[in-house]
Amino acid sequence: MTLDNSRMYQLLPDTPMGAATCIKRIADNAFIPMDPQNTDFLEYQKWLAEGNVPLPADAPEQINAS
Repeated sequence: MTLDNSRMYQLLPDTPMGAATCIKRIADNAFIPMDPQNTDFLEYQKWLAEGNVPLPADAPEQINAS
């Protein structure tokens, strides 16, 4: 299986509690905290610096429908 690098990550929607504090890695459904000391987050930052763009967050109605 070949992964499309432009679709490796997805933003998460904000919640009534506040802004999203992690991103989703699609390959393994991991939720990565936006912590500059987290190695997965550093990998995500590098991926962004290479010009990649994450998928947008699902709309609230898409989340509730599943």
